[in-house]
Amino acid sequence: MLETPFLKLSCISAVGDGFMTAESVALGGRPHELLESMAQCAAYHVRFLTGFSRQAFLMKVARYPFPASPVTGGVTMTATLTGSASDAWAYTVTAELSGETLTASLLIGTTPFDDRFEAARLTPHYQEIFACLKND
Repeated sequence: MLETPFLKLSCISAVGDGFMTAESVALGGRPHELLESMAQCAAYHVRFLTGFSRQAFLMKVARYPFPASPVTGGVTMTATLTGSASDAWAYTVTAELSGETLTASLLIGTTPFDDRFEAARLTPHYQEIFACLKND
């Protein structure tokens, strides 16, 4: 597996035109970790759909019910595409937590690569991470 400290996904188990299912790394109970994992699941799906030709980022959290207790360990998540426009992609992302399902609504923005987000460096970087996540 490719080591990168910011990556909150450990593997991608399924991906299609309208969804992606992934497992998070072992979460440590910090409040932001599950949300970050869910956002990365949706953002990597957008990168996959755009052929890794655009930078993807969390634009808006429309709904995120905080878990009742700290989330630890790996979590299975599914990002389901619910709509899109030219530069924005809406997702419902579910996470399975000890028999309960937590559902978030996230908006992932995209922007063309430019001087700050260099395509020559970032396209192969995200492609490599995606390939490693699919092979684990």
